[in-house]
Amino acid sequence: MTGGRFHALSDDQLKRLLAGELAHGGFLDPGGAEQPRETCSKVEQVWYELSQVLQAEAACGAEQTDRIPEMVGYSSAAQVQATARKLAALGDAEVRARCEGALMEATPEEVIAAVAELRAFYQRAAANGDAVLFRVS
Repeated sequence: MTGGRFHALSDDQLKRLLAGELAHGGFLDPGGAEQPRETCSKVEQVWYELSQVLQAEAACGAEQTDRIPEMVGYSSAAQVQATARKLAALGDAEVRARCEGALMEATPEEVIAAVAELRAFYQRAAANGDAVLFRVS
């Protein structure tokens, strides 16, 4: 089953991943010597819905790359700050309204819960000065 995970990491780690200097498999998979600060996997089953509903906030990455398989979006630490502010201002009623026009398998309540989880993840990443990498695998 396809799922999407969000990873909080330093700007340096993101730069090295994109340059191919840090192997994504060992870094993003559990057990590697160097790991992201945090991985948000609780929203993994509603990643597609989040990618539609949170486009304006760039929650699934402000930039895209094919240098890390499969589908990957990423945001630098500065971009994470902006996304965290936008998510903090996004209310449940607006999320519900956006769900009405989205192609979804999840219910609006599941999406609202996932947005709340992702909002908290982005707040922690912003507080730590982290970048965020979103990867579908």
